[in-house]
Formats: sequence, structure tokens, C-alpha cells
Amino acid sequence: MTTRKIRLGALCVGEYSFWPIWMKALTATSPLGAPIAGMEVTHCWDVNPEQAAGFGDQHGCEPVDRFDAMLGQVDAIAFGGLYEVPWQHLLARPYVDAGLPTYLSRPFAYSLRDIDSLLELAAKRNTPLMATNVFEHFPQATILRDRLSAIGKVKSAFGSCHSSEYPGHFHLPSFVHRVFGYDVEAVSLLTDDAWSCAYLQQTLLFSGNDAHPPFLASLHASRDVPYLSMRVIGDRGSDETEVTRSSDEGETLYHFFAPQIMAMQRTFQGNLFQPLDVIRRKLQIFLTGYYSHLERRGALVPVDELPADWSPPPPRPGWIDDSLVKS
Repeated sequence: MTTRKIRLGALCVGEYSFWPIWMKALTATSPLGAPIAGMEVTHCWDVNPEQAAGFGDQHGCEPVDRFDAMLGQVDAIAFGGLYEVPWQHLLARPYVDAGLPTYLSRPFAYSLRDIDSLLELAAKRNTPLMATNVFEHFPQATILRDRLSAIGKVKSAFGSCHSSEYPGHFHLPSFVHRVFGYDVEAVSLLTDDAWSCAYLQQTLLFSGNDAHPPFLASLHASRDVPYLSMRVIGDRGSDETEVTRSSDEGETLYHFFAPQIMAMQRTFQGNLFQPLDVIRRKLQIFLTGYYSHLERRGALVPVDELPADWSPPPPRPGWIDDSLVKS
């Protein structure tokens, strides 16, 4: 007995997109030797029609001329781009409204108001929604979290990653959340340039609980540090972990991207990776860091004081014409 693959619609497949990487894991010509999931991309769209056409020719899927033209033709959709995120809540809305399982690209939205409109619709329509980045799926985060009890009450945490991982990806903070959770009271962010930084220092104040009283996680990004490292200090010892990328493409696909893609498939099948309130909280914490940098000169800002309508400048202003997403 054979099971039909999930027909997947790929949106935002051109510039600064994860889709070229994901396709290496989803096709029969994968460096892994076989597809790693029961999904196949049947349709694609990009704001640049030439990019969509090229993606379609390369991967054997059908380009569509409108972002909402996949309705009725696919079983789920996934966004892969970064520059489209300020408009993503509008691009995704027809699919979420139709109950179609949806994967949102990082960092999900550029204001709490925008994400709330989409989360409320997803809850109303019972639409499976997933919003992650690849670092959240690394087993090193879960392994480190499971070992915390051995070092006692957490006193502090220190992490570093290469500066190319900030800010649109917010990879390192997401890894930290998988270790400690989302109960963050305040965020500080100091950097020379949030889009191309020589240095970046972010501080998360965790509220803590009986096992972990309030503590600070200090996160550092620069051009001269390893891919990702994390050290946790407790009152009975310390623990640490490191993530590096293999030079072998197949190993990178298997260890870096396979867990994320499999979680995507499970979400499309109705098994949510995270509840909707976690998606909102992740974005709220991320945007508070941006707010600290842009509005408060790096001061520690309470997360719950972030204005719902506040938004940082989009990475590419005017990347999508507003008339495209107006009903």
C-alpha cells in the first residue's frame, strides 16, 4: 500500500530563501540519496516571476502568477524567504483562512499586530501553523536542557554565534529558548548594525521558576566566533554544547535541516510543533530586542511593554507592492 505524498506549495523561492536548501532534501536527487520526507513541491510562487519560473524548471513544479493561486491545488504551503516577511501575514491569509497547513518563514512578522491577526484566524479556522528556524530543531538544545538538573539552579548562561545569524534569523536566541523556555521578562540588544554587524550583544532576563531562579542569558555575535556555542553555569557545576557544520553537504542536510523538515511534515499532518501562543511569544521577544536597539539605545526593555503596532524597518522596503496583497 502506498501513501500519497503531501502536495506542497512553495512561496518566496527566490532571493534569501531557504527553498533551495529544502529542495535538496525533498527530491530524489538529494545528496542524501533519497528524499527525507513524504512531501513533494507541486507549485511555486515568487514576487519575481523569473525566479519562480527558474525554480519551477529546476524542480519540476508549476509556477503560479499570484500568491494565492495555489488554493485548491496543494495540501499545505511553506514560506522560505526573508524579504517578504513584512507582508507574510497578508500573503498567508487566504491559505490560513481556508484551513491549509502553513509554515511561516523567519522572523514570522514585523509587528505583534500583524502576527495576532494571523494567529487569531488560524485559531478560528483550526489551521495548523508552524513558525520556527532551523536552530530550534537541533538536538543539542534538547540534550542540554535535559542535563540542566545535574548542574543545579541556573545562575547564568553565555552563548555565541557568527554574526551572519543575526538578526533576521535570530538563530541563537531561538536555540536558547529551546533550552530555557519563553518566560523572558526583558531584552537588551547592543550592536553597531543589526543587518551586518561587527559586534552584537543581546541579554535576555529569564523570570525563572523553582528549578531556575531569575538569571541572565548573555548572547554574543561577531564575525570571529564559532558557528554556535552555549555554556550554562549552575550552583552545582556547569555544562556546555557546540554546534558546527560539516563540510559534507549530505551530513549538513541530515543533521541541520532534516529535523526541521520532518517537524514541518508532522505539522502539516496535524501534529503541531508548538502551540500558537509560543509563536507569538517568540516574535514578541525578538521584536523587543530590535526595539531596544532602535528606540532605547540598547537598554533592557520589558517584553510586555513592546507596543503592538511597533515595527522595525523592513529589510527591503517596497519589496512587495502593497497592491499585490490588497483584496
